[in-house]
Amino acid sequence: MTSFARVSILIFCLYSLAISLLEACQVPVFRYALERWSADKYELAVFSNGQLTKAQQLLIDEVGDDVNLEIAVIDIGKMTESDHARYGNVKVSEGGIVGHLYYPWSVGKANPSLNSDDPLWNGNLTKESLNKILNSPVRKAILEKIISGESAVWVLIETGDEVKDNEAENKLWKHLNEVSKLIEIPDGVVGPGELDRVATGEVDVEDVLRSTIPLKISFDVIRIKQNDPEEKIFLKMLTSFVPQLIEQSSNEPLIFPVFGRGRTLEGLPSSIISKRLMMEACSYLCGACSCEVKRENPGIDLIMNTNWKKFLVGSEIIVDKVLPPLEGVGDLVGADSRFPDFATVPPLDPLSSTGSGSLESVQKDENTSDRIDSLVGSEIGQSHFNRVIGICCAVVLGFLVIFTVFLKKSS
Repeated sequence: MTSFARVSILIFCLYSLAISLLEACQVPVFRYALERWSADKYELAVFSNGQLTKAQQLLIDEVGDDVNLEIAVIDIGKMTESDHARYGNVKVSEGGIVGHLYYPWSVGKANPSLNSDDPLWNGNLTKESLNKILNSPVRKAILEKIISGESAVWVLIETGDEVKDNEAENKLWKHLNEVSKLIEIPDGVVGPGELDRVATGEVDVEDVLRSTIPLKISFDVIRIKQNDPEEKIFLKMLTSFVPQLIEQSSNEPLIFPVFGRGRTLEGLPSSIISKRLMMEACSYLCGACSCEVKRENPGIDLIMNTNWKKFLVGSEIIVDKVLPPLEGVGDLVGADSRFPDFATVPPLDPLSSTGSGSLESVQKDENTSDRIDSLVGSEIGQSHFNRVIGICCAVVLGFLVIFTVFLKKSS
């Protein structure tokens, strides 16, 4: 056998290995984000003029560990040069405390045009203002819908013009209903009740659901009034990520998809949404999670005061019905959009639940949770190791291709 033939065979083997190891995880993006992506933490800088009072300390201590928020308490009389460089000159009345809320560091990295040193919100920190940072009626409603199995909740920010707002909602619903009939759950997803198949090597641990929340293709819409005082800070989180969006679309409704543990994508003015654009967005949300690294996926996290772990076990998974086959998607999906170039997804029978879908109806199943955690602990390292090996093989493959061309040319 010639050296050229040997190298050719080696290249083929490495290529096959790389492809098998780099295979995409089949869990849909919206479900992968819910079960496996911890929300990035916002920073709340609390400024005082002297030592905190007992009541102020209790207020801060009540925040708890369930919310994706880090608190830094700073006495303005003891601020360092780096503190002044980071926060500027902060004024605090004697006996009071002031809060500055900042996006997670990852937001500034994702959007370099955003000045991450500017606070998202600032003002006197009271029990009322702190509660609006942590909670709001719309966020509670979003949580209800996500835990019931909604793939994503589309938040529509109203303009105050009832006719325009109603038209935007009707248009959004029309496109969501159309595309939800075309998109299907990726093939290969298995429920947590089938964990034994991982041990035998029949399925990859990355394709196993880690909760029994209903898995289905389903969307919902929630409207927010632009001047709702209860949603003021939440609206800031949604819209300040892309400041130019507000400047360019100040007189029309904006829509934002919220999925996973409160993750959202860049908002869209209602005037540009179309069946094709919604197909791209929903195909991304419901498609196989081809990239497990959260940082390499679009979007930002919102503040959600929720113990997600207690909701990630309990509901029954029942095969509901077969969605119609995906046809003509190539004609719908175009390259010109505000979203990445989303791929369409392969078909599988969707899973759904006949339960009520409320938070109270989600029953905890500690045995299932423990089995999943145990299995993931033993298998996840191997899964990521395989992907690293796959990448290395791809690199080696590249060098071998160059070497082969050189060898062939020399002979």
